[in-house]
Amino acid sequence: MNRAARGLVFVLAFAGLAGTASAQQLSRSGQPPGVPVQIPWPAPLAAQTITQSSSAAINTGASVSCNGGAPGFIHTDNSYYRAFTLSTFGNLTLPQFRVDTVSFGVETANDGGGVGQPVTVNLWRSSANPPTVSTLTAVSSDAVTVPDSAMGTVFTANIATQPVFTVATDILVVEIFTPAGTAGSRSFFIGSNSGGQSAPSFIRAASCGINEITDLAGVHRKPAAPFS
Repeated sequence: MNRAARGLVFVLAFAGLAGTASAQQLSRSGQPPGVPVQIPWPAPLAAQTITQSSSAAINTGASVSCNGGAPGFIHTDNSYYRAFTLSTFGNLTLPQFRVDTVSFGVETANDGGGVGQPVTVNLWRSSANPPTVSTLTAVSSDAVTVPDSAMGTVFTANIATQPVFTVATDILVVEIFTPAGTAGSRSFFIGSNSGGQSAPSFIRAASCGINEITDLAGVHRKPAAPFS
C-alpha cells in the first residue's frame, strides 16, 4: 500500500420510477376495440443524486492502492467500495429508484500505452452495512475505459443494465474494480480528498493481504507485503 487513505469521491445518479405511459383500448362487450386511449402516468422525475463525499475535489497524493511501489506504482487487482443505505437519504422520496450513472474521482490514470485504463463498475445489493463479501448479491456489472485525460476529474460511467432499488429496505454497494496493470504498465489511483465523508470508504486488495472489504481509514497503517 502507498499513500494515506482518505475519503473516496463517489456520486450516484438515480431516476425515479414514477411509471410509464400505457396504451389501452376501450370497447363494448363482444365488439372489436375502438380508438386506442392513452392512460397517462405521472411524468418521470428529474434525476437525483446521492453521495457520501462532502467535496468533489481530487487531492494529489491522497489516495491508496495495492501496487509495486516506485517507479511506476503498477497496481495489482484493487476494488474500492462505498455502501449506501438508501433510507438514510432524504432526497429519495419514491419507493423505487433506478441507477443510471456512477461517478468516481480519478487521481491517476496512466495506462502506459494511450489506450485507456480498464475499470469495472459493479453494483451490489447488500444485506448489511458495513458490507462483507458474503453479504453481497450482484445486480449489474459494466466495463468502462477511463482515459488518461480523466486525471484530476470526476469520471462518469453509464450503467447499461440499470438495476432498481427499493428505498425503504435496500443497501446499495458500489464497487470500482481496477484489474492488475502489470501487462500494460498501468497505474491507477482513485480520487479522494480530506474534505470529509458521511460514511466510510472501503477497499479490498488480496495481493496486499486485504481479502475482505475493509475500511480505508485503517489500511495505511497495515503491513502490505509483498508491496510497500
